[in-house]
Amino acid sequence: MEQFVRDVLEKVVWVVLGQKFQIKYQFKRSHGYEPNFTSPKTLSEKIQWIKVYGQPERFSKYIDKYTVREFIKEKVGEDLLIPLIGVYQRTKEIDLKLLPNSFIIKTTHGSGWNIIVKDKTALDWDLVKKKIDTWLKSRYDRITGEANYKPIKGRILVEEYIEDPSGDLKDYKFFCFNGEPRYIQVDGTRFTAHKRDIYDLSWSKLPMKLFYENLSQPVAKPEKLDHMIEICRKLSQDFVFVRVDLYFTRGRIYFGELTFTPESGMVPFTPVQYDYIFGELLDLTKYC
Repeated sequence: MEQFVRDVLEKVVWVVLGQKFQIKYQFKRSHGYEPNFTSPKTLSEKIQWIKVYGQPERFSKYIDKYTVREFIKEKVGEDLLIPLIGVYQRTKEIDLKLLPNSFIIKTTHGSGWNIIVKDKTALDWDLVKKKIDTWLKSRYDRITGEANYKPIKGRILVEEYIEDPSGDLKDYKFFCFNGEPRYIQVDGTRFTAHKRDIYDLSWSKLPMKLFYENLSQPVAKPEKLDHMIEICRKLSQDFVFVRVDLYFTRGRIYFGELTFTPESGMVPFTPVQYDYIFGELLDLTKYC
């Protein structure tokens, strides 16, 4: 009930006061202070500036989970793409009997709107369809204030299920500034007790947290880290700032997504000095 009230309040704030006021409200609730739009310093503040003044709609085709596949194919080759089983406009177009036993469902127009299906025989398909239909009717840009999601047409993607022998498929997220990867966020145990670490390019772990607690065990340096970094250079070379998400499992690298306003800038850095360190790398004058 508390979350429902919050969701309703945020929708009211959007409709009555508009994007900038909604962002200020959400930011203060997350960070404890209002963002400075005139002279932003931290990465979190600068992401808010981008959402309001950086013409983020121009990035829509790169964050659309379907159209970005063509960009990846052209830049680094289709071998990095998770094999696509199908793309659908509505849930009623999906024939569950024709899908493999394991797969991943995604919607094209939001973040985190994913369903991992390891065994479809144990799936409550009616419940899943209701969830997907709710996502398709939702405006992600109004939930987070990220206008880059506004032009995206909501569709459903079904991709092959990829896994890691360890049982924990790590997500490697590269923060890239002016075409150069600088830091790597590693997410693990995402569907049990989500945790993450932050590394530099030498694979030295930074003494910081980004919203979630640190992983309980050190993450081994990926054997193809240099190749992953080179892929990120190619994918980020045309952008002032982008986070490139990759997976690495069974000796293969897979593309995850591109994110131009990661976490919508709404998750705290601990200690906060790292928010400033990351923020120093982002030159907003290049968005003009």
